[in-house]
Amino acid sequence: MRSLSPDAVLEKNKLYGNPFILCIRLPLPDSQIITLCQYDKEIQVGDFTYYPFPIHIGEIGESNKGDLTEIPIQISNVAQELIPYIEQYDGLAGQTAYLLWVFKNSNGEYEIAIWDKFQITSCSYDEKIVNFNLGHYNLLDVLIPQRKVIEQCQWEFKSPECGYTGTDTTCGKTFWDCIQKGNEKRFGGFPTIQTNRVYL
Repeated sequence: MRSLSPDAVLEKNKLYGNPFILCIRLPLPDSQIITLCQYDKEIQVGDFTYYPFPIHIGEIGESNKGDLTEIPIQISNVAQELIPYIEQYDGLAGQTAYLLWVFKNSNGEYEIAIWDKFQITSCSYDEKIVNFNLGHYNLLDVLIPQRKVIEQCQWEFKSPECGYTGTDTTCGKTFWDCIQKGNEKRFGGFPTIQTNRVYL
């Protein structure tokens, strides 16, 4: 997730400008997905189209206790396009937010250089700006190791790991369900694992 591809390293090492474009993906409880980018035109990244929007991102730092601080995100509210979602879903508090930094690779396609997953901790807005605070998930809630050798899929439905972009709104977490969705190559489980106990 955090390693750069060779193309991304080449872009990073260029001496002019900032080659990376910030993209934000906000999955909603009703399975809609808000996709925005800090750019002057819409861009296609994988199966998602990101739409241009004025965005400002603050910096992540540390408190005097060494804890990671929250990341402030400011999004233009002039058109008030996000307000219906904010009001319907209690400020989107607790929702997952993905931050992605993308670049145009040598083939002319937009590629993800690095991404991270956050949780919306708070939201406020006025007639000009929507303010989100993003925090990392509680480290005490993180599963270590991050994956288990089990039969069921372990990816969050429609997450970057899952990669499903179809119209289905639910997932049964089974290999058969993944086949029905045409997404079996991204299945996050181990379908051939022995599930029955063997006694010697």
